[in-house]
Amino acid sequence: MGMYIVKKLSPLKKRLLKKYRLKQYTKKAHGIRQSVIERTGSEVVTKKVKDEIKEYSNDVFGTPSLWPWLAVYTEIKGEFIPGWLPNDYFQITLLDDWNIKRFSEVSDMKTFYHMYFDDFAVKPLALKVSGIYYDQDWNIISMDKLIDRIRAEAQEVVVKKDGGFAGRDIRFLKTNDLGINELEKDKDNFVIQPVVKQHPVLSKFHKHSLNTLRIATFLESDGSVSFKFVLCRFGTGGNRLDNTNAGGRYCFLNVEGKPVSGILDSVGLNVDQENLSLANSLKTIKVPSVKYAIEKCTQHHSYFPYVRYIAWDVCIDLDSEPRMIEWNAIRPGMWQAEPHVGPIWDLKSIINKT
Repeated sequence: MGMYIVKKLSPLKKRLLKKYRLKQYTKKAHGIRQSVIERTGSEVVTKKVKDEIKEYSNDVFGTPSLWPWLAVYTEIKGEFIPGWLPNDYFQITLLDDWNIKRFSEVSDMKTFYHMYFDDFAVKPLALKVSGIYYDQDWNIISMDKLIDRIRAEAQEVVVKKDGGFAGRDIRFLKTNDLGINELEKDKDNFVIQPVVKQHPVLSKFHKHSLNTLRIATFLESDGSVSFKFVLCRFGTGGNRLDNTNAGGRYCFLNVEGKPVSGILDSVGLNVDQENLSLANSLKTIKVPSVKYAIEKCTQHHSYFPYVRYIAWDVCIDLDSEPRMIEWNAIRPGMWQAEPHVGPIWDLKSIINKT
């Protein structure tokens, strides 16, 4: 079999690819902004405000062309706040350097989580890798013993594929009905986990879904790890997933676990009217162990210094212990945080005008 050699892109192709990606991000920003304007019935970014934004973009980032994402933040916030980081600059200029692909892709290997992050990760019941079944300690196990062990330890399990994201390729299975054929449907690597029983305070957001904290951490240039923001994600209706692309909602929290925003949708707009009961409850809810969860994320980020920005998904179990569900280094978003709890960055330490 011949050897495959991955060729690096030429400088010209890199520039063209960057230009294309910037165009796509700009298009997305314009679409989101238009949606916000239509839904709110007002437009905050007048010509005067737009000129102010462009001047800020040029002074800080070396070009006025990054104004569209700053305009999105402004429409959501209701005013322009100097210090914001445009999403396109974050994604293309910064994140490409911070989270190099060959290292960030490790975060897609859900079958490997418990080996690298130990007790912080939800411990699996079993795994399938390269067509071979293993127990949680990487001992090869027969299919019959695997089924018996899973049934003995859990009434329901969740099956997650390596490489799945945004809630895709997740299956919930009742162990009484679990059989060889059901597991063999997936030809990819996957992990079988118990369904975590969450703290009752988290269930107040939505009882049908496992509601998680999204915690963002950043590896500073001096080697320390800083915390950027935390939000609580939760499902809606009868959905068991808390992802926004599956209809989920979220609210931002402070480090004490108290909500500092209303109920928000995927573009960051307030949708309290969807669930007025929950919206009122947010005034008194206090999510437990948020500060402890942030400490666990910053600690474990320092164990993997190959990427600089990580978005962690963490649940709080019945014993108030934080348990890492996933960590995201390939697609770790941040833009919704800017208009609600930002500016979240020290721009002088990260910008590069060259």
